[in-house]
Amino acid sequence: MERKVQRIVEAALVEDIGPITAQDLVAMPEDTWGLLRDRITDRRQGNDGLIARCLACDGSVYIRTARRRGVSLPLFAHYSGNDPNCPWHHGRNAVPDDTRAAQYRGRQESDFHRLMCEQVAALVALDPRYVRHTVAAYLPPTETAHGRFPDVYVEWDGFGAFAVEFQMSGTFQTEISARCKHYEREGIPLLWILFGIDTRAQVQQSFLDVIRRHRGNAFVLDPAAVAASKEQRTLVLSCYLRNGDGFDPPQLVRFDALTVPRSKLPYHEDQIVAPLLADIEQRRRPWFDRLLKWDHEAPLPGLDRSQSLLVAAAFSIVAAANGKERNYASGHPNIRAMLNTYLHAGTFGGYSDLLTRLIANTAMAGLLKSKVGEHLRRHRSEAQADERSREWSMLRHLLPEALDPVVREELRYLDALPAWATPGRQDG
Repeated sequence: MERKVQRIVEAALVEDIGPITAQDLVAMPEDTWGLLRDRITDRRQGNDGLIARCLACDGSVYIRTARRRGVSLPLFAHYSGNDPNCPWHHGRNAVPDDTRAAQYRGRQESDFHRLMCEQVAALVALDPRYVRHTVAAYLPPTETAHGRFPDVYVEWDGFGAFAVEFQMSGTFQTEISARCKHYEREGIPLLWILFGIDTRAQVQQSFLDVIRRHRGNAFVLDPAAVAASKEQRTLVLSCYLRNGDGFDPPQLVRFDALTVPRSKLPYHEDQIVAPLLADIEQRRRPWFDRLLKWDHEAPLPGLDRSQSLLVAAAFSIVAAANGKERNYASGHPNIRAMLNTYLHAGTFGGYSDLLTRLIANTAMAGLLKSKVGEHLRRHRSEAQADERSREWSMLRHLLPEALDPVVREELRYLDALPAWATPGRQDG
């Protein structure tokens, strides 16, 4: 009997993160699974990133999207050439060049795309700092073996160079990744300019992939942007900022007022990191307030005493890692004495693995080389709270920068991992 084609890889093992099920993936916020999608594609292109492997056949997988009732859902899928005997085999993928050629009726570029690139070039040439530009011309590499053909390449006196890619139609993730990582290595800021965006409708996934890499900013060259560019004699774009599931009304922004991060993908306002960190802070602020008033005796609401002491110890570790040492769990003069006492007494024996992971992922990692690390090993109970336990789940939710591998990778990739969650910042 012919094997039934399966469209869903039920689970994948993601490097540095661990196993992620299809259900886990769908439950993630869009920016989170989107950044995983970016990182997996980046690695496939030979750049810094993440490897994801199917848990059934060990073949390489990526994250594709499918529309369900107008919503884009993430799904793991094998790359082309996967093992056809895998129970989650899903057939052959499309070839990017074939699809692109079909979009443009057998050619690699449309006439309208070329005209819009020429429009961008004409606007940048108005700037008095303008030196030169090229349109779809080969740009030799300085840091890599191969160059590229940017839609528009511009050099400015006193500002340097930047490249523009003008996106009108669906673009494969592999292309987006290849271009973004190339210009990052070359040290050249890259602006993805969209032909237009209908904020009343579901934005196509290829646009969302570009918008996410620009930290939730969609740059559009529309009549208002063209008029402002001519008036200000420099490149001005309409910038739509992502706001939850939609976009705020556009703002006119000059290219030279944008923030250029390490990735060399500029943005006007960061719509990914700031909301994420604000959400995390909101989760734990009530706990800091409770711990400030706690007498170390009566359990905290909803917890038993050992769980209460664990939370207090974890928040004490984070406070110390943040350079503001405070012992919420006892009257000891410092967290070393507090941890050693509770470990020796057996109170934290079942939490040794959890505390070790927390400490290792903070600026207090040096504690593991001290008496604290010795006590964590010596007084470790055989029965341990694992990652499925209530205690681990609770602290992962409250301290995701240290204990949630997906959030940790997301923040690291965006150069936003807090100093307290970065090992090696203090001696401990």
